[in-house]
Amino acid sequence: MTSALFIREGQCFLPTQAAGGPWSPEYLHGGSPAGLLAWQLEQATADTGLRLARLSVDLLRPVPAKPLQVEIEVVRSGRRLRLLAANLNAEGVTVCRASALYLEQVPVDIPDFGRFPAETLPRGDHPAATLVEVAQRQRKTPPLTLPGLHSTAQVGLIDGVDGRGWGRVWMRLPVPVVAGEPCSSTVQAATLSDFGNGIAQLRVAENTGSINADISLYLHREPRGEWLGLDARSRMEGHGNGLVETTLYDETGPVGRVLQATLAMPVYAGE
Repeated sequence: MTSALFIREGQCFLPTQAAGGPWSPEYLHGGSPAGLLAWQLEQATADTGLRLARLSVDLLRPVPAKPLQVEIEVVRSGRRLRLLAANLNAEGVTVCRASALYLEQVPVDIPDFGRFPAETLPRGDHPAATLVEVAQRQRKTPPLTLPGLHSTAQVGLIDGVDGRGWGRVWMRLPVPVVAGEPCSSTVQAATLSDFGNGIAQLRVAENTGSINADISLYLHREPRGEWLGLDARSRMEGHGNGLVETTLYDETGPVGRVLQATLAMPVYAGE
């Protein structure tokens, strides 16, 4: 198995095969740049004591499997709030951009009616399958042969993932985002957040699925443990635009939510 999604060389990040997408060896999976941006933004806030509350990622164009550079701008810096912007560039072109909101943590007693629900997802055994293997078994689709994030992240199926717009799984990222650098649970959540549309892939017709143009991740607390639970639901309007909503869990309860805007697209040959 490849040791990381990216290798750092000076100011550049070189994608490995583990960062790739399922459709072309020339482009990355959407979760890989999201994870890279989250990792770089985390480095820029490491000494503030603030916590990531929101990460919004716009997937402006396919991210090429080429050396990438990250530019970060501090939009607002305060004691209780920090807002950062980041661009991901390839050969001088911005291919992805992100906005990250960090908030102060203040101890406070919360009444029962204001707490997040305590329920979590069924635990299961977390077998080391991949989303590709799970989707092929559930949807009975032909195999995908290209390596990438979809064949690197490990999946334990609970139910769904059958092309009908919903699914529940546990996932973990078995490699760091950047080689030789620790991968926090927050960065893992950012990397895996793009999988909501794959888990809840909605086949509105035999040859029509959907792609997502963005990722909006909200975390109300930092996930704990290696595994992240995803309960994803997808719906679409008659004009071909839709929305994926994914609730994220650790083994003690919910930790956040992901929203993704989707667009109906013909299914690629070989899926």
